[in-house]
Amino acid sequence: MPGRSLNLDPIPYDTLEGLWDRLPKVAEAIEEALDWIEADPPDPRAKRRRFTNGMWAITTMTGDEEWLIIWEKPTPDRPVIRHIG
Repeated sequence: MPGRSLNLDPIPYDTLEGLWDRLPKVAEAIEEALDWIEADPPDPRAKRRRFTNGMWAITTMTGDEEWLIIWEKPTPDRPVIRHIG
């Protein structure tokens, strides 16, 4: 994830790294969703659900699996990925 304008907490980072080894198609789908979050302003697809605490959630489908990404955009810093699962 070098060169990204977003940050991943350690656990989602490790999750994504592990997916590249085990399920690269899933990792590709998650990377595409991260691109939506990273866009300036974020792509509307990145803001499908908003929690009252300022976090956002999006899902991505790969085959018959649905993956959840939870993120927040602290101002003025970069978006932070809090969960991938």
